[in-house]
Amino acid sequence: MAKKRLPVTRTPLITSWQWHATLFSILSDDVNAKKWIFSNYIQLRCYNIEEIFTGDDMLFADIMPGSSSLKECPYLITSLMTKEQIQSYCGDIVDFIIKTIDLGGYVYGVFDEAKILSDVEVDYKFPHELFIYGYDLEGEGFYVGDFTFKDKYAHNKISFEDVRKGYDVISAAEDHMFKDDYKGTRGLYVIFKNTDTCYYDVDTVLIRNTLREYLNSEDTKNHFRMMRNRFDDTTFGVEVYDKVLERINKQLSAEEPDFDIRALHIMYDHKVLMYERIKYLMANGYLNYDEELIDNYGEVVKNMLTARNLLIKISINEDVNEASRFKTYFNIAKEKEVAVLLEVLSRLDQRAK
Repeated sequence: MAKKRLPVTRTPLITSWQWHATLFSILSDDVNAKKWIFSNYIQLRCYNIEEIFTGDDMLFADIMPGSSSLKECPYLITSLMTKEQIQSYCGDIVDFIIKTIDLGGYVYGVFDEAKILSDVEVDYKFPHELFIYGYDLEGEGFYVGDFTFKDKYAHNKISFEDVRKGYDVISAAEDHMFKDDYKGTRGLYVIFKNTDTCYYDVDTVLIRNTLREYLNSEDTKNHFRMMRNRFDDTTFGVEVYDKVLERINKQLSAEEPDFDIRALHIMYDHKVLMYERIKYLMANGYLNYDEELIDNYGEVVKNMLTARNLLIKISINEDVNEASRFKTYFNIAKEKEVAVLLEVLSRLDQRAK
């Protein structure tokens, strides 16, 4: 077969981080998968890390589950293939990816995108996750989903040779996906869609418990201590608003402001998912339909979108005079969200009695 593309959602519901964009590209439209999706992705967390590309201090924010969702989701079958396995099975990374796609498997892993982006040899690396879902033999290229090539999540085609070069030069230490999973090696994820059978139904107990943890800013990661050691400085739930605003205030007051918008992207996606979750719970009988409640949470989404867009505008124009407007929309989003989710939780608790 000269060309093959596995099914993907062209516009995933959320795209803040590559792991979310990948999972939602594969599963967004699936009826069974929505039962797992809307039972999860409730809790927010953030903590300080060293930015992998620059070494700068970074406030990392994400929705739980984060990158581990690719392994934990029951509607995906994920194998972690080491570089040694790939070499033994196929010898060549391009052949391995083509054979995997022929079997119905998506490929996800860290590649040096500096090698992919540049037509000339460069003396630096840009390790980034790449999602591969198809190939074109005649055009000698792979179909991929990624943030790098168009400054937003988009689907593109890149050459076999660029993929080969981008894969070969990444060491185990630079493969942050495997490193973050504490596997200590280099490799790729092979992902198969697994949605024909309902392995997971809507879990209203989990939804209620996690909503409570989110609203009370409780430490959700304590449930997962058996999987990995804990960070000491993690903030959870609505207190993430405070940490993000604290970091943005620091950026606004700097002599040369350097804005990191990523936390605002993840917070906006969190509101989009929560909005869709409330509608889903009502449409499927887990909550009584209430248009006013939906509209009230829609205001949360609008305010967070406006806040995010204002920060992007500030970062481009370097005009901090818009900062007060940004803070107003940001704080309104927090206030309205807490009010609506307290009501949602109350109604879910009442139905559980």
